[in-house]
Amino acid sequence: MIKIKDNKKYVIIILTLIVVIAAFKIVGSYLKRKSFEKISAATVSYLSVTSNRRKNIDEAARLNNGSYTNTCVYFVSGALRAAGLDVPKSVGNTTQLTKFLQKEGYRKYYDLDKLQPGDICFAAPSGNVNETPDHTYIFMKWADSSHKDAYICDNQLNEYGSCYHTRNITYKTVRNGKSKSQAIYFMRSK
Repeated sequence: MIKIKDNKKYVIIILTLIVVIAAFKIVGSYLKRKSFEKISAATVSYLSVTSNRRKNIDEAARLNNGSYTNTCVYFVSGALRAAGLDVPKSVGNTTQLTKFLQKEGYRKYYDLDKLQPGDICFAAPSGNVNETPDHTYIFMKWADSSHKDAYICDNQLNEYGSCYHTRNITYKTVRNGKSKSQAIYFMRSK
């Protein structure tokens, strides 16, 4: 039979363990947040170098069986990998990328005025937030104070002449006879 004194020792030990575990969770959460912030900054830094963008688009095409079309997810995933987020190379569409990012602690945000460098944007033809996105890209910075257009990085080298270019964010438009979807949400770590 356990004595009452022994029960108190067990209670103290258990309470101490609970406090220690809670402290580790708090510190872990803080470190994870700092890690995500570093990934966003590292993504922007990586994509700010022309040769990195070229290497990234070439790798995206390689993963897409040599084709440079429909490689936006491969392009974004490659930039995130270069920045330290271990996105599986098998992630090849916007649904898979969104699910992976959510699993890693990212969440969707819908207020496009709050975009920050390194955020991962998703666009859809109708502009409806419930539609499956048909394009993804990395937000770099606003083009001006109107917050309608931004500098972004994506796979559309052939269409824009560079992977780093301005793009419509809050409205649909047509460029070179092709419809350009508007952003419906962006993802950032919590």
